[in-house]
Amino acid sequence: MIKRVSTDVLTAGMYVHDFNHDWKDPCCRDRDPNAFRGPRLLRTDEEVQAVIAHGIREVYIDTARGKDVEEAPSAAEVQAMLEAQLRELGDEEEEKDPIAPLEKELHQAAKVKAQARTLVGSVLEDARLGKQVMLTPVKDAVRNMADSMFRNPDALLSLSLIKQKDEYTFMHSVNVGVFLMSFCRALGMEEEEIINVGVGGMLHDIGKMRTPEAILNKPGKLTDEEFAIMKKHVVFSRKILSETPGIAEVSMHVAAQHHERHDGSGYPQGMKGNEINRFGQMAAIVDVYDAITSDRCYHKGNSPHVALKRMLEWSRFHFSSELYQKFVQCVGIYPMGTLVRLENGLLGVVILPNHESLLHPIVKILINGKTGQRLEPKEVNLLAYQGDTASGYIIKAYEDHEKWRVNPMEFLTNPKLYE
Repeated sequence: MIKRVSTDVLTAGMYVHDFNHDWKDPCCRDRDPNAFRGPRLLRTDEEVQAVIAHGIREVYIDTARGKDVEEAPSAAEVQAMLEAQLRELGDEEEEKDPIAPLEKELHQAAKVKAQARTLVGSVLEDARLGKQVMLTPVKDAVRNMADSMFRNPDALLSLSLIKQKDEYTFMHSVNVGVFLMSFCRALGMEEEEIINVGVGGMLHDIGKMRTPEAILNKPGKLTDEEFAIMKKHVVFSRKILSETPGIAEVSMHVAAQHHERHDGSGYPQGMKGNEINRFGQMAAIVDVYDAITSDRCYHKGNSPHVALKRMLEWSRFHFSSELYQKFVQCVGIYPMGTLVRLENGLLGVVILPNHESLLHPIVKILINGKTGQRLEPKEVNLLAYQGDTASGYIIKAYEDHEKWRVNPMEFLTNPKLYE
């Protein structure tokens, strides 16, 4: 049986099935891509202490292959609990804002995001060459994205579902900016503050341009010395931005603190709790979410819903629980592109959230989950069936889209925008 246990009770002889940590973060994975990835038996007390020293607070053990902890909850029990907690968050209604039609706004959102991606590439290259960051074009690009978001917040968020390995460096920066702006908007912040936070998101990894390419692009495990150099990219980001005329302080907080963790296990300063600026705490959540939902050369990205459940576990240690809950309500417990099973057995892809109720998104029905039969795609607004339990149009569970050989991107509103 797979069980979750605290590392406080971890002992030699236990078989770790999953280290349950955000080492898939693009920087954390470089710390040691082998020792804390994949199942393995802990043979010595030294190995146990190494796990604890790396800031891991809980792991999943396989009791069939190692020692047991009798009172520990099973993985199935933990997943059921996390699913229930997410659904509780989805019960809270969001403010109903007047918005532009999604189909119309998608075209503008695709345009401004493509411009932002090109700009980020140019800015990062300038930083690599030691040139000063020109803030005005960055701020203009972020303002254009903010304008799109205020017209319809779902347009840019849906475009941020696109995860291409070969463009990760640039698109991660843009996506962090987009998610942060959406996060700020959901918290009711003023537009100028949203833009400054977006600028910080777009430039949060600019310090990586000061990291030697041999370390930045090394495919294997980094030495302790190399990882120490890698961590300095956060310090470099703050230095570069501090030398940028007109930069806002909140932009620097985002760049300087996005690797800090609530329990003090982050870097570069090991700050704890509210020692971390509010925007730094928000950036930490967004940075990890985009990283672990992205395909990389060393791991397959999680689906958005699975990522939210994993981060819900980590939020007790690594993030502000309050802010994490707000982030979930911002992106939705069933983000666009999630494959879900309904109580009537039908499977469908979430193509739009319903801001009146996160538990009742708009889905495109694709498969009869009982027979496996492919169906003619049909759009269903689950909110229209709220309270109608007999219809079965209620989300029962998340499904693995790879298992069902479904590419969610094919069924979003306008797939041509994602090419």
